[in-house]
Amino acid sequence: MAENQIDMAQGPKKMNSNKWSRTRRIEFIDFRLNVDGRINRSDLVDFFGISVPQASLDLSYYRALVKSSKPARQNLVYDMHQKVYLRTDDFIPIYPDQCGSDVIFNDLILSARNELASSKNFFGFTPDVGLATMQPPKRIIDDKVLVNILDAIRGHLAVHIVYKSLDSEKDEDYLIAPHSFAFDGIRWHARAYCYDRHMFRDYVLSRIKTADRPRIQAPNDRFPDPIGNGFREVGTGNKDDEAWNQLVTIRLKANPELPERTRRAIELDFNLQKDGVFEYKVKKALLLYTCNSLHLGKDFVSLPPHQKQLVCENESEIQAMLDEITSNR
Repeated sequence: MAENQIDMAQGPKKMNSNKWSRTRRIEFIDFRLNVDGRINRSDLVDFFGISVPQASLDLSYYRALVKSSKPARQNLVYDMHQKVYLRTDDFIPIYPDQCGSDVIFNDLILSARNELASSKNFFGFTPDVGLATMQPPKRIIDDKVLVNILDAIRGHLAVHIVYKSLDSEKDEDYLIAPHSFAFDGIRWHARAYCYDRHMFRDYVLSRIKTADRPRIQAPNDRFPDPIGNGFREVGTGNKDDEAWNQLVTIRLKANPELPERTRRAIELDFNLQKDGVFEYKVKKALLLYTCNSLHLGKDFVSLPPHQKQLVCENESEIQAMLDEITSNR
């Protein structure tokens, strides 16, 4: 089927791979109408480098998709005076996931940081954006280190690394079996089994100075039992990492020490709808990072209420896990 023909049987979510370019243009129309409230053929011509007739066909195709969608609506209407298609009051995006607030604000942040690729910047009008948070400094991760860690994860291989630890003045040599990556909001980590410490640990990728090319399959670890019961043998893969596979539920609520009016505002801000509680699930292995970012745990008890808007309803349970995690670090 030629690209300029309309096949309504496929619909917006059933286009095969050779329809990708058109799908992208339909997403563009949907986004521009939602965010800018208007679109014309020249927007498509300028952004995608297509012809004016093709832009007209794309707009016709979009209108046909809307017409076949539920609920019944128009989404756009042509204004003869402005010579532009305008968003109608009954507008509902065809691709709500591409037009939602999460996507819009994420792209605005990237745009404000000059990190939004031009090929992905669908904004026509871009509001001025100020960022109150400090952008974390760019951490240099050695390309060869990253590739070797990726190879080790893909093949479940063991790899020797030289690591700059905060706990030692000297670089540390470790044999590890990485199985996953983790991001704490600032740093990327390799989650790996450490044969030297006989446990799963996190390694900040920017602190790995070298990583040898992995060549051997990551074996189970066999070591003397610390309580004297002979030897222990443990697995070193993803499925063997209990803390990585265990999900912990943090029950968050507005700090009860705040005035009621403030608590209600926080409940609205964080969408605390059911009983004023929001349940957040996180891997146990990443619990410490999450609690630090939310100022949860005994290290933050001295903060005044206005600096600690959220508290943990299941605090004793979470603190016990934090104590366990920190004792093994």
